[in-house]
Amino acid sequence: MNSALERKFGLASTVQEVQAVQPPSYYKGDRGSLTILSTSLFLILVLTSFVIMNASSAFLAKRELVQIGEAVATRAAQHLDQGAYYSNNPTYFVNSTAVLPIDCSAAYQSFSNEIAQSNLRENQIHFSGWSCDGYSIHASISTQTKHLFALPIIGSDSPFTINAEISVLNRLQTAQ
Repeated sequence: MNSALERKFGLASTVQEVQAVQPPSYYKGDRGSLTILSTSLFLILVLTSFVIMNASSAFLAKRELVQIGEAVATRAAQHLDQGAYYSNNPTYFVNSTAVLPIDCSAAYQSFSNEIAQSNLRENQIHFSGWSCDGYSIHASISTQTKHLFALPIIGSDSPFTINAEISVLNRLQTAQ
């Protein structure tokens, strides 16, 4: 009876039967399924790496834009309003921080000229917002750039816009 069960379930009891045992019929249609699985997992891995690389590139482009904007705004904030500075009270306090007065028109000229000459990844930087209250500068800048890897299948070949908000205060450093 054991040999009948062994034959029914494809179990071999001797070495000769091991060679004669055939795989069940339901295994015959599964040939190549491992290839399909590994190919699909490879494609998923490649697409995921493209998405991660493009997201990292966009994040770094945003950081570069902020750095460029902060450098330009800092230079613009150094235009001193001499009329207010040489008055009776040359320093002002904003949130308990001593600040120097900014000449807003000269700062605007400096900022607009330097931003017009600046590029981010060979793309022009534009500014859309500007405000100067005499003590601080606030600016909005933007640019368009392309993804690191363009995949027309998922629509990543079109440029995207990066925006940044910049704020600068002209602080007075006091000797301690």
